[in-house]
Amino acid sequence: MKIGITNNQYPEQRNILVNPENTYINLKKRNIYYFMNPFRTRVLKKNKVFVFLPIPFLATKKPDILHLFNEVAITRHKWLATFETELPRVLPVAGVAKHENTELHRLIPHVLKDNCFGLIAISEATLNIQMKLFKHTPDIAKRMREKTVVLHPPQPLFCQQKLPRPSGKLRLVFAGNEFYRKGGAEVVLAISQLLEEKKIDESQLDVQLIGELSKRHNIAHRQYQDNEAFYRDIENRIQRYSCFKHQSRMDNAALMELFRNSDLGLLPTWQETYGFSVLEMQSNGCPVITSNVRALPEINPPEAGWCIGGTLNDDREYSIGSVAERDQLRQALVNALKLVLLEIIENPGIVQQKGEAAITRIKEQHCPSRYIQQLNDIYQRGVTAFRLHPPQTAN
Repeated sequence: MKIGITNNQYPEQRNILVNPENTYINLKKRNIYYFMNPFRTRVLKKNKVFVFLPIPFLATKKPDILHLFNEVAITRHKWLATFETELPRVLPVAGVAKHENTELHRLIPHVLKDNCFGLIAISEATLNIQMKLFKHTPDIAKRMREKTVVLHPPQPLFCQQKLPRPSGKLRLVFAGNEFYRKGGAEVVLAISQLLEEKKIDESQLDVQLIGELSKRHNIAHRQYQDNEAFYRDIENRIQRYSCFKHQSRMDNAALMELFRNSDLGLLPTWQETYGFSVLEMQSNGCPVITSNVRALPEINPPEAGWCIGGTLNDDREYSIGSVAERDQLRQALVNALKLVLLEIIENPGIVQQKGEAAITRIKEQHCPSRYIQQLNDIYQRGVTAFRLHPPQTAN
């Protein structure tokens, strides 16, 4: 089958470009908005729009269907979209509630048309946000729900069973490009506090920290960002204790090997649309301590890992409304990390048990061949509808 796509970045690779038997046609530069968005944002100072509007008569290869990620297609061609938060995706406008956004209402009719034959939410948390967006318009909500399925991304297994844990140090790994948003500071605080409290010794731990320390902005903190003294303290702690080994980045093959040879993964993230690194750790037999935002409780159940954190809002995210709230949530994350780490040190066999369970859940819930079949079933319904009701134009 020939599938039209509008990008081939990480989201598409994880959710769309999964079947070697398909032909994928990249229409990125055949999209009018590929050229219009830079003009809108730089010259008109308007928000980017997440739309595929094909340039007439430019296409040479005709796809059977279009499969977009986070975008709406304005076309008579058959299309579907996978999305991670909401669809239509619109950026906020100051002083305007999202459900009243004029761009949202411009795009809704295109999603409701018959040629949009499917919407794929990547998690139940995503579906929850989508339905919440349309709670003021029950008819639209009903029609959106009828088009939508939840399909968690696929994940290949990197090992069939968890490697036996050698005696000696507990091997921990944190990996997040945006070090501070992903919870790197909380990992450092939890472990260094345990060392300072003499509850553990440095000789018991090997902590690999992978992430950019220069990426300090934390979107979850909104206007309540940490200050220079906080960042300096975290970086000093990393240098002070020999159990910490920091690298800014690591290539994917080496990272997978690190996961496979680690006892425990750490992702006490402040904000996360899904949590692909959790799947990668689990597929290497490495159970994870995560926070409880968005899809993380779905993909990190108690039998396979540990889910910690604070109170969530209606979008299953953290709401930070003050410096005090930020600090209170940080302390909750740090305290919970400390408790779990002490539990594991007392009973290290639990990482073997949960590591095996993590492999099992990847095998059962993220099987690539099953995902391809589910996607093919959705595609075939679209192709059948396409043959019954062909488009009236070449667009």
